[in-house]
Amino acid sequence: MCYRKSDESTTLYFPSSCESLLYSLMDIRQSEIMEYLPKHPDNQKGHLKRVLGTFDVICMGFNCVVGAGIFLIVGQVQSLAGNGVFLVFPLCGLLCFFIALCFAEMAGIYGKTGGAYLYARDVFGPLIGFWVGWIMWISSIIGWASVASGFGFYVRYFLPEEQAWCSMLIVATSIAGLGSVNYFGIKLGAKVINFFTVGKLFSLLMFVGIGMFFVKKGNFTSLHRIENFNTAIIIALYAYTGFEFIGVPAGEMRNPQRDIPRILVFVFLIVTLFYATIQIVATGTFPGLATSEKPLADAAKYFLGPVGGLIIGIGALLSIGGSSAGIALTSPRSLYVLSKGGFFPELFSKIHPRYHTPHVAILVNTGLTLFLSITGSFKYLIAASVMVSILQYIPTCLAVIVLRKKRPDVKRTFMVSGGYCIPFFALVICCWLVYHVELKVIAATVFVIVVSLPLYFYKRTVVNQIET
Repeated sequence: MCYRKSDESTTLYFPSSCESLLYSLMDIRQSEIMEYLPKHPDNQKGHLKRVLGTFDVICMGFNCVVGAGIFLIVGQVQSLAGNGVFLVFPLCGLLCFFIALCFAEMAGIYGKTGGAYLYARDVFGPLIGFWVGWIMWISSIIGWASVASGFGFYVRYFLPEEQAWCSMLIVATSIAGLGSVNYFGIKLGAKVINFFTVGKLFSLLMFVGIGMFFVKKGNFTSLHRIENFNTAIIIALYAYTGFEFIGVPAGEMRNPQRDIPRILVFVFLIVTLFYATIQIVATGTFPGLATSEKPLADAAKYFLGPVGGLIIGIGALLSIGGSSAGIALTSPRSLYVLSKGGFFPELFSKIHPRYHTPHVAILVNTGLTLFLSITGSFKYLIAASVMVSILQYIPTCLAVIVLRKKRPDVKRTFMVSGGYCIPFFALVICCWLVYHVELKVIAATVFVIVVSLPLYFYKRTVVNQIET
């Protein structure tokens, strides 16, 4: 067991046997790992401020989970799952809930900015921590780009066909605008998220509340047989990804160790019930759901006329815009913590002296997201977003097991009952999900991870030279 000193606190590090082998292959002694951990002092004038209250965190929780997915994928889920469609969201929600419980327990231990990166770094060491931080950062950019692409689908709903090209301009403007809002302060960014969250939930509640009176049993009996249920689960997972980012800005929350675990559990229970109900109403009211690119808006237009489609279309824009706002807030913090850990130039962790935000990281993330949203395919952005999200879940679930075994005395504000059963089952779920992801997406993800290794070893070499 080793101790790691940081500017904020002293944390414990437990080398695993797997990592021991890895470092031995790299000819690095275990005693050297912490000595050469890249770091730089927090010599900046600015600092992150704890300004997010419980209501802000609740809105962030719903906003991170309820985003573009539910407005865009219910048609795809029906086309893949057929008459098994009504099991998809409850099952997917249950699977993700086990993973979310692991995140809740880890969030109950930590109160600093970083999320899954912080958990992996402190429990498994700098290399695994870097990998997870890199994946988190890439995931947030891909996620924001996929959400922005979905925003473009619904923007085109309101545009004449000959002006559909304007949707890309609007998408680019929204990305730049959200980046600017978060540049000028996290509290302003949180207020934007709160507005979008209330707007999206209102439109979805209206869709369910009115649509349930137009459900026809004949639409259920006409469903085809199950074609690819496993792929339907993977697609549905896109509607749940995002919960892992709730803990990223913990260093800017007033009481993160109390709020994050409770809100994670609460959000998952409500959202799963909500998603299952939306799928029932959409399937029961709209026969053409399986082929629609804008399934909820088209369903509302089908049973309420143009006014219904307009209302749900606006709600979809609010929802997708809110999801974009949430990622715009949390995404730069992933780059920020990597820079604070010394894996990226110190420039990326600079805090604005007036607005107390990681302004350089915000500018970089906004630019990369803008590029990817213009050049990427929505279908593959979804698949890539799901894959990199799963790779964040695995180290967090493992960290729960390791900390329980090595440090049962660590103070926890939330602890999952059942011993090791739930984190172990969560790991099995993650492996099953990876198994059913397309091979080309897995290959692309592995490539992204391999590309990151020179950054880690270059930084380690620089630190070694400084030390010697």
